[in-house]
Amino acid sequence: MVQPVRRPVAPLALATLLGLGAADAAAAVPASVPATLAASWADYRRVYLRHSGRVVDPRGGRISTSEGQAYGLLRAVWADDRPAFDRLLRWTRIHLQDGDAHALPAWKWGRRKGRIFRGVVDPQPAADADQLMAYALLIAAVRWEAPAYRRQARGLLDRIWAAEVQQVGPHLVVLPGPWAAEMDPVQLNPSYGLPFAWRAFAAADPDHDWAGLIDGFYAVLAPADGTGAALPPDWLWLDRASGQPVPPPDTPAHALHGFEAFRVAWTLAAELQWHGETRARPLLAPYLALHERWTLHGWIPAVMTADGTPTVDYPYLGLYGALLPAWEQAGDDRATALYRAAIAPARTAWGWGEKADYYSQNWTWLGLALWCGAARPPEMFR
Repeated sequence: MVQPVRRPVAPLALATLLGLGAADAAAAVPASVPATLAASWADYRRVYLRHSGRVVDPRGGRISTSEGQAYGLLRAVWADDRPAFDRLLRWTRIHLQDGDAHALPAWKWGRRKGRIFRGVVDPQPAADADQLMAYALLIAAVRWEAPAYRRQARGLLDRIWAAEVQQVGPHLVVLPGPWAAEMDPVQLNPSYGLPFAWRAFAAADPDHDWAGLIDGFYAVLAPADGTGAALPPDWLWLDRASGQPVPPPDTPAHALHGFEAFRVAWTLAAELQWHGETRARPLLAPYLALHERWTLHGWIPAVMTADGTPTVDYPYLGLYGALLPAWEQAGDDRATALYRAAIAPARTAWGWGEKADYYSQNWTWLGLALWCGAARPPEMFR
């Protein structure tokens, strides 16, 4: 992922946070969010999605990534936009998969040094994008009653399992990409763990132990000392033989909760909302605890230590998007208050917040979609 430019912003006043009564907010916001989703998807297509099906990352030097294509596919299928979905799929197949619809896509495409024309800059796959692409295809197969999408997803799942799933100690884990296959300790990205998707993969692909991967995800993230869960790090390392976590071998900054790890909040919320997964609840607790900081200060830092201590002095809108469905699990009106105070006022002609930050555009939209029920797993479209 290309990290955003970070600019300090003034904290929101508590009066702004509580500008509307909770009951009024809860009654009004859910009714307006679906229309906002539809309008912002149209804006995203206009600003970030080329007619060819290529998603452009303005801040990254107008590159395209498998991550961006996968987000586009998910948004298109949840927005019920099959023409856009097919354009995204076609561009990805031609430019990132070298014409092979079952190949793991190259993660980065753009201007190559010393070349006039754009092309693949880094051919390595990225496991988050690979999985989200397969998941979007499985949803599309059901939503649009098109078995060809399911066949393509099955081909991808075979490649994902062969190249990006490993046994590490007692745990089945998903690697960040094939490049991590020989590492010791093994480098993992917790936000690449997608148990909600693995449930759909298990139904579509009984030849592989996707349920074991779900167990590995929860075992790895469970607190080792049996106490309360902490915010997950952007990256973690496991000893290959024991599967136990070890300190980062290079920089302590990788142990911080930042622009990668906030996506775990969305995943845990989806696990609870769609599948009633009880193991997700204690891992969600530190995200619910961030509400106390929000109440006191009116903002949440973009990067934090495991216990929520700020390491930067600015928030991030994409984090707020991911927190919406997570905070909904608290059963009160905190998600509605967050939406009204931080997300609705940031609405623009291209989405939300900064125009160059396509990453935040996606996670704000995905958070709203899960919160209001527009984002659903494949079985809910039957």
